[in-house]
Amino acid sequence: MNRCSTLKGDFRYTSNSVFDTFPWPQDPTKAQIEAVARAAAALRTLRRSLMKQHGLSLRKLYRSLESPGKHPLKEAHASLDAAVRAAYGMGKAKDPLASLLELNARLAAQEAKGKTIVGPGLPPRAGSANKLITPDCVRT
Repeated sequence: MNRCSTLKGDFRYTSNSVFDTFPWPQDPTKAQIEAVARAAAALRTLRRSLMKQHGLSLRKLYRSLESPGKHPLKEAHASLDAAVRAAYGMGKAKDPLASLLELNARLAAQEAKGKTIVGPGLPPRAGSANKLITPDCVRT
């Protein structure tokens, strides 16, 4: 509760604080970091292309995923999911929510002991951000 504001009695996260308490991968390899960056950029590129090609809003594009069958956007999301799972060291069979909750508890305990943890943004091992951050990425 000390990491977000409230609106009435409900927790309210802002675009500047939503990821502050999210458990980030603590020790991804440089190759894993680059794989996440490539998959994310490919997803955004594909999404823009499909929206333009079919005259769709972002909402309508994602609603099209509800139709059965193959969809290039499903495949792009699956590639990004796989890259992120690898960066977290999370196998395919592991429940992502349970894994993130477990990691969050472990990191909160470490932080309470005064240990440094990796927070939002590029991990220290990433090196130069130049080849990881594209012009279309969200800036805070």
